[in-house]
Amino acid sequence: MTERRVLPFIADKILLVLTALLVCFSLLMIYSTTAVVSLEKFGDTFYFLKRQVVSVVIGSVLLVGASFISFDRLRRNWPLFFLASLGLLAALFIPGLGIRAGGAQRWLDLGILRFQPVELVKLLMVVFLAGLLARNEHELSKFLPGVVKPMMAVGIVGVLLLLQPDFGSCVVLGMVALGMMLVAGVRLRYFLIGIGVAVALGGLLVIISPYRMSRVVSFMSPFSDSAGKGYQLIQSLIAVGTGGTTGVGLGASQQKLFFLPAAHTDFIFAVVAEELGLIGCLALITAFLMIFWRGLSLSARLADDTFLSVLTIGLTLLLVIPALLNMGVVLGLLPTKGLVLPLISYGGSNLVISMATIGLLLGLSSAWRARIE
Repeated sequence: MTERRVLPFIADKILLVLTALLVCFSLLMIYSTTAVVSLEKFGDTFYFLKRQVVSVVIGSVLLVGASFISFDRLRRNWPLFFLASLGLLAALFIPGLGIRAGGAQRWLDLGILRFQPVELVKLLMVVFLAGLLARNEHELSKFLPGVVKPMMAVGIVGVLLLLQPDFGSCVVLGMVALGMMLVAGVRLRYFLIGIGVAVALGGLLVIISPYRMSRVVSFMSPFSDSAGKGYQLIQSLIAVGTGGTTGVGLGASQQKLFFLPAAHTDFIFAVVAEELGLIGCLALITAFLMIFWRGLSLSARLADDTFLSVLTIGLTLLLVIPALLNMGVVLGLLPTKGLVLPLISYGGSNLVISMATIGLLLGLSSAWRARIE
């Protein structure tokens, strides 16, 4: 019990070390990717690195703080997290608060702070869904409480996400919700129906949107529009192919030099592939698989408590699913979705919330250890 009260963030040392290694690797790759661009645009090779370091400091504080959170309090107040999610997303459309950039309304400007609320919303929704599924745990064998209620909640938030528009986050939230439903004990046939409905809705949203449809077309045949929609994917594949097995060497990437758009955000994995090769990519993939393994193992240990078990798997998937989707996009296996690589890509909002998510997982690990001692 003493360990939980004093140092819950060291309850899972493997997860903590993995996080520290990934964050340090992120800083290394961000400097490697942005040094030349930073000098060209801002006259400072450390411009992006310094901003990311600030985010790491904030994220570290939140990681430690989140590990101390009372899960009993979260269990009692889970409905509030849904309301908070709606409030944050609705605030994006309030004049003076929401900022439109790059054709999307995704930023909130609070004067001293500017952030993307969708990152926090995904975390809040995981807590809400865990509470909803735990409350209905004895009725999950029925279609209404097991599938309809959680998917309706996700659908309502999804509508607000699509209004930004942010199709990628909508996909992530849907996949995380389905994973949580499966672990909670929803009947397999209902779970498969949920997947079918989600896929059908996703396909419909792609078909009715010329922008999304053009992304799918460019994904299927990038060289048909090599100077337009297919340009980014082609440059990514060139970077991946150039890296080979061992890479061209840290800092030696050519594609990051104004050829590959979003090299430090959505496509940083392509720079990893070019500079560190297949070995570097496999190491990074292994790290995320280890995070998944730690989360899955902890969820199984907490199986007697539906709320904690489902919350654990939801938090784990919130880190792993975007990572796998991002890597799939970079490797040309999936259409572009505008998702960053958690804990690695440049961007304060995602990094800070990802580290807070790790903090919650560490707190859950500490809670489990306190129960068995």
